[in-house]
Amino acid sequence: MIENQIETHLVKKQSKFPAVCTNCDSKIAPDKVYYLEEGVEEHIHSLIARKFCSNCYSKYGERILVKGMKE
Repeated sequence: MIENQIETHLVKKQSKFPAVCTNCDSKIAPDKVYYLEEGVEEHIHSLIARKFCSNCYSKYGERILVKGMKE
């Protein structure tokens, strides 16, 4: 079976609205920095793009978060 995986990276953003970290489920308050998953060559719709808080980003790094913690 062939898996269709999109290559992604994380982009630093400033939250305009409250959000939740995909990794640790902590709240990301408005005006706080978070990291949004974005496709390298393909578009990822905002409804499925993962968001990570700055604590998870500094603790695990981009490569581990993009790969996924629960594999």
